[in-house]
Amino acid sequence: MLKLFYPLSLVATSIQMTACFICALHLWRMRQESRDRSRRTLALGALFSGLLAIAGALAAIGMDMTGVQPELMNPWLGVVYLTLHILMTLYPIMVIRPHWLTRTHFLLIFLPTALFPLIYLFFMGRWTPLETPEDIWANWLKPDVLARILGLFIMLPYCLILFVLPYNHKYSSASFRWILNYSMGLLTICVVHIVLTLTNNPVLIIALPILVSFFFLFSMQYELNDRLVPQEHDVTLEETAEPEEQATEEPYGEIDLWTRIVLLMDREEVWRDPDLSLVSLARMCATNVTYLNKIIKENTGSSFKDFVNRRRVEVVAGLLQKDPHTDIQAAFFNAGYRSRTTAWRNFKDIMGVTPTEYRQKRQ
Repeated sequence: MLKLFYPLSLVATSIQMTACFICALHLWRMRQESRDRSRRTLALGALFSGLLAIAGALAAIGMDMTGVQPELMNPWLGVVYLTLHILMTLYPIMVIRPHWLTRTHFLLIFLPTALFPLIYLFFMGRWTPLETPEDIWANWLKPDVLARILGLFIMLPYCLILFVLPYNHKYSSASFRWILNYSMGLLTICVVHIVLTLTNNPVLIIALPILVSFFFLFSMQYELNDRLVPQEHDVTLEETAEPEEQATEEPYGEIDLWTRIVLLMDREEVWRDPDLSLVSLARMCATNVTYLNKIIKENTGSSFKDFVNRRRVEVVAGLLQKDPHTDIQAAFFNAGYRSRTTAWRNFKDIMGVTPTEYRQKRQ
């Protein structure tokens, strides 16, 4: 079993190294296409992960040659992984709330990476040796072991920070579904890493690099091919207008359902919300999903999804007709799309041509 384990661990870390360096290279080469710094941050995280994969491959070769298993919960290696984990959290923060990451917030987020090395220096030369999970359990009350456990588990709250940030679709270039997928992927990596650090399980040594590789490849694909990035001035205008728009909300409970829907669409422009769903619209209209869907079908002849997409596409087409030089990506963003692929597909399905072809005809 051990003879098979070391070659497989070497293959797994090689896959991680290759995938992460490819992601870092592509993201860095195309960094200018993004109007924010999120792409640079993701590239830096991929590069950092690729370098750690090289270190992991060298460690696997060393274990194969000497047969000596590494000590559990190495404190300095824990600081390195904590730094990488925080870096992987910065990217979605920049995507969700581009102006939230102030200098103060940035320092607070990276505070553990400065604090724990100072704590570990206090125990320098007096570490409790931990070679098996039983050693951790037997010595967990010792201060140096507690410090290492805290340094390991402090990564978990960072996986949940995306859910506690104030989310507003008007200047977030990601839908809530993407936030959920990214958070769950980050949480899975974190849990696997924690279990691996506590046990040195051979299966997890192979599984973790593969998991990290898919995570970065998925993130790169979303960043380069799917995410719509708003223009900086659009973000500023939306932030300024937010309090006024919230103040104009009115109840529509005393009028018929279709009129309520029309008012929400025309006056409140709820279709600009990328996370608008039949359930959320039914809640705004104080009705149930079945009746709401029936009313939309009777008055438009289409489903809720087609009804909303047609409104968004018609607005984008109107902007392009009025000014052919309109930024298509910004227009789709302000119309409620957060996926370039979905926006282009819906536009062609409804208008019969792509946005680029439509603009060329108007020019």
